Amino acid sequence: ALSITSDGLTIRLEGGVEPNKPVRYSYTRQARGSWSLNWLVPIGHEKPSNIKVFIHELNAGNQLSHMSPIYTIEMGDELLAKLARDATFFVRAH
Repeated sequence: ALSITSDGLTIRLEGGVEPNKPVRYSYTRQARGSWSLNWLVPIGHEKPSNIKVFIHELNAGNQLSHMSPIYTIEMGDELLAKLARDATFFVRAH
């Protein structure tokens, strides 16, 4: 599972294969504009077992202004298959 929560200032990610041992990351935003959650699903001969997740913050001109560290979250096969199709989740500022 993967969950994303935000209070406007902090974006929190939680996920993992084992429900009793989730991985938690927290990113404090540097700006107040829109942001997007992006992920990479590794490909190759081996089946992927994780995704790489990062946050882009955008300025008023929708240009990249800040980027979070790249986080690794272990995933199950079903969720990986769904995430491989779409790689960005965009949140527009009010």
